[in-house]
Amino acid sequence: MAAVVLADQGADVIKIEPPGWGDGIRFLGASRNGIGAMFAMINRNKRSLGVNLKHPEGAALVRLLARSVDVVMQNYRPGKIDKLGLGYEQLRTVNPDLIYLSINGMGEEGPLADQKVYDYVIQGMSGATDAQAEHGGPPRMVRSIIYDKVTALTAAQGITAALLARERGQGGQHVRLSMLDAGVYFNWPDLMWNYSFIGEDVQYAGELADSYDISQTSDGAVVSHYLGADTTPYTTEQLVDILAANDIAVGRANRRSEVADDPQVKASGTLQRVEHPRAGPMLQPRPPLRFGNGPYEQQRPSPEVGEHTVEILAELGLTMDDMRVLASQGIIG
Repeated sequence: MAAVVLADQGADVIKIEPPGWGDGIRFLGASRNGIGAMFAMINRNKRSLGVNLKHPEGAALVRLLARSVDVVMQNYRPGKIDKLGLGYEQLRTVNPDLIYLSINGMGEEGPLADQKVYDYVIQGMSGATDAQAEHGGPPRMVRSIIYDKVTALTAAQGITAALLARERGQGGQHVRLSMLDAGVYFNWPDLMWNYSFIGEDVQYAGELADSYDISQTSDGAVVSHYLGADTTPYTTEQLVDILAANDIAVGRANRRSEVADDPQVKASGTLQRVEHPRAGPMLQPRPPLRFGNGPYEQQRPSPEVGEHTVEILAELGLTMDDMRVLASQGIIG
């Protein structure tokens, strides 16, 4: 997702994945004709290079590619990418100006640095599951891979900052980001305000989330500051109008099936219909940033595994004969 943020903003993003089945995320969640909805969104505007990184010649191809790129992004556990000969210290020898981003779960030091990490692990460790509990009740999960996505957005911003620093003469650098650090940073302003001060004389406060709530209506629900009154005699539209007229922040509590038809979502052009060559018509969100130089237009649908392998390797100077030999050995695909 970090890379699609940059791809949506115009970057030429090359997704490196193993030949054959490719990225396992391709098969996660709702799908049509073998294309997953999540994969289709977070891999749009990318080119796919199918390379077996475990083969020395496959890793050599990536080192060749690294000579001419601005950024390398990887999310292996600490040390694993170095064993493939594709770590920062190894690639900076062929491209001193390289921006190299390493994303991992827990950081590079500590008792859990080598542990496999998914979003739910960070939810637990960052205090989020406690924050979802109902007034001291048992911990509860957030029903979204929120810390995967927070980490992705943080990574994209970090890359642009590193690129700006390079333009200002600071050269290439290794940027490190852990999901745990991103998650705790994300939680701290509100979820952790009662744990920020060290020492005595602290004026503790209630939870920010307790100041707003969901109020039921006769045909749905709204979200607003806590009303503390029976709102069921009102329709959702009536209650929204009453509260908005009194300058109270309010919104419909949309079912997920209603989001696409919300009048404000439609008026803002938040969603767009796209035609995927294999998956068919789809709804996807537009990039949230609106730049003044023109409207966003999707340039590429999510790629097939290795769809652009020949194109990319030809740009690196390989001939078709070179590629046939590599393909016959299972190095590319």
